[in-house]
Amino acid sequence: MEKQLSALGYWLGLICTVLALIFRALLALNVVLPQMGAPGGNAISYLSFFHAAALFFLLAIASWCRTPKS
Repeated sequence: MEKQLSALGYWLGLICTVLALIFRALLALNVVLPQMGAPGGNAISYLSFFHAAALFFLLAIASWCRTPKS
């Protein structure tokens, strides 16, 4: 189970990192995308994806540490 969590956390972290970099590059190029999120609410920013990436990478590391080494 820990091995599956480690792999899933790694891939989700990688996807979130790529999305955060894309959104950050678009922001640096001053490209305005339609607002993501609830209408009238707070927009989802690239920082949300960076924080999610950190969370998923930490999940992957913690799961890897719990796997039995042979």
